[in-house]
Amino acid sequence: MENSIWKEMRRMRNRMDSLFDDFFYSEPKYLLEDSNKKGSVITKDNYRAPLFDISETDKEYKIALEIPGSKKEDIKVNINDNNLEIKVEHKKEDKKEDKEKGYYSYRKSYCGYYRSFTLPQNIDSNNIDAEYKEGVLQLVIPKKEFISSQKLIDVK
Repeated sequence: MENSIWKEMRRMRNRMDSLFDDFFYSEPKYLLEDSNKKGSVITKDNYRAPLFDISETDKEYKIALEIPGSKKEDIKVNINDNNLEIKVEHKKEDKKEDKEKGYYSYRKSYCGYYRSFTLPQNIDSNNIDAEYKEGVLQLVIPKKEFISSQKLIDVK
């Protein structure tokens, strides 16, 4: 009897966590190109979401993403209109063979991170600075003066 109560409590907790995640962290499911296979796509569900901090000053936005174990070459930062995408992939293969002992070992590991941010319209996308150091990707996104294209039209 006890076992089923705790099992039900865990199920309810997982469902509540899922509901809050869907509400607070819902992002559209993007399809991403798999750099290994031309023409194939993978969903962003195959990636882990990195931990991040965002801060804002009068002159800029700063984003710090934790992507440990990555190399600078593995990081792709893309800006499309007002959408910033950060995609990190690192793959590792390890092959060992010892014919004298009669064994062959092959290990393959993969780690990927993906995160996208919708940016405000007042950013200067031509002067974004990105630096990767000690497992943290720092992005500095300068602000520019935003001139609204709103126009009042007289009704006749």
